[in-house]
Amino acid sequence: LYGWTLGPGCVDRVPVFLPRRCCGRLFGDSLREVDVDVVYEGPVGNLTEKLGDVSGSVIGYSGKLLVPERPACYHYRGLLRRSRATRVFSPISKVDLESKVVRTYHYEVEYDELVNTMPLHYFLSKSGLGELSSRLTYTSAFVLTLISRTGLKGYTKVFVGHRGFSLGYVASYGETPAGGLVYAFVPMPRGFMRAELTSRTLSELKRLRLVEGPIAFIRSFFLKYFRMEGDADEAYGILRKSSVVLAGRYGTWKDASICDICT
Repeated sequence: LYGWTLGPGCVDRVPVFLPRRCCGRLFGDSLREVDVDVVYEGPVGNLTEKLGDVSGSVIGYSGKLLVPERPACYHYRGLLRRSRATRVFSPISKVDLESKVVRTYHYEVEYDELVNTMPLHYFLSKSGLGELSSRLTYTSAFVLTLISRTGLKGYTKVFVGHRGFSLGYVASYGETPAGGLVYAFVPMPRGFMRAELTSRTLSELKRLRLVEGPIAFIRSFFLKYFRMEGDADEAYGILRKSSVVLAGRYGTWKDASICDICT
């Protein structure tokens, strides 16, 4: 949620579409309604191979949705500035569920109740539950954020099913003074990384005429947990008995919008 810094402000790393009014403490009254169109490029069957069934997922949201007037990163950074919580910046080495102790490389923290928002796959591996962790699978994605002139208008989602294209999902997210804000998602098999993905993704965006002209702003990152699958029910039960509360999209290992997380 911290976003990318752009001048005195910021740009969200992923598009934020909300299905309803929510997260009052984060966004206040700064949500506005927009019409989100959906365009399919290429066979839908190929798209399912890349993204799975998007009809019931967050990225499949369309129609009348809500977006924050200012980027979510602006509001999140404000929360961080106001927070008085104690932070420990140290990698976790082990979570001892029986003793209720979290061990890092520098500290030991005892707990009565532990709220976990880390990826459940990772948390289980650090809690001595490696067999349950192995039941959970995931697919990563390369995400490109850019500002440029685009043929897309307003808020539009484009799902790309053409064979030979790495692109899976592109979102046009309104206008900035420098041009349209565009997000491109390239699903990748686990462990697959390619240095030339930025140039290839730009080339595909231009071939589809989704991006035109010079690039005013560009950033990218690898989203490790893009699609999450696997049966986590047994893990939920064990962790609940150990006073561990699972929260967030990663912590619950479920597809969730910001509204679901705020609830």
